Amino acid sequence: MVSNKKLYGLVVTLAICLALVCSLYSPSGATAVNSTGNCTIAVSGSGTIEAEPNQAKVCLGVETQSENVTEALNENSVKMTAIIVAMENLGYSMDEVRTSYFSISPVRNTTDYTKIVAYKAYNEVTVEINDLDEIGEVISKAADAGANNVQRIEFGLTEAEEKKQKNEAIKKACTDAESKAYAIASSFDLVILRVASVRESSVSAYSYRVGGFNEGVPIAKAGAMAPPISPKAVEVSATIEVVYECS
Repeated sequence: MVSNKKLYGLVVTLAICLALVCSLYSPSGATAVNSTGNCTIAVSGSGTIEAEPNQAKVCLGVETQSENVTEALNENSVKMTAIIVAMENLGYSMDEVRTSYFSISPVRNTTDYTKIVAYKAYNEVTVEINDLDEIGEVISKAADAGANNVQRIEFGLTEAEEKKQKNEAIKKACTDAESKAYAIASSFDLVILRVASVRESSVSAYSYRVGGFNEGVPIAKAGAMAPPISPKAVEVSATIEVVYECS
């Protein structure tokens, strides 16, 4: 009788162990949840703002050429000095008029590349302008002083304005992320409880440029009228990643 009881107890113990093992390896279709038992929704939000530029940078160049390298350089220096003085007369300080490019290069014969026929000097200054209505006058006065090339005009934002517009773009990105999260939650009959995490992905301000380093625009000689310049809006964008906790 005792032996039968021992045998019965052993069978029961084995049955319990087998049940535990089976439960560990049984397949499950449940979705992973966090430590609180709630699920999460991860979305990205983006926001873009077009801001009116409040700053411009104009790149003014002087190109001179002569068979004698010294003559090419001297002529160039005289004209660039006159341009800088013209900018000072308009009220621009030396902090707002800076050298952005300078070069002296040989000009070679078109049929025999080994022969140097002249020398070309090029000097360029970038003028930082905070009153966009003065762009045309800056170009006109530079032309009168000897500038014969505009490499580019760049419309942008001052540091303070750029920071302000970036914050607005971030707010717009947050609204976009929230809208997406609630749309997803409603589709799956979920309730959003809180924001679990937020990560800034990117925030950028894209200046608008007219012209480029390889496409300089010749400008008229002395007596030129101030050209009309119409600035284009600066694009400011932001992207964020947000994780919402739901039930």
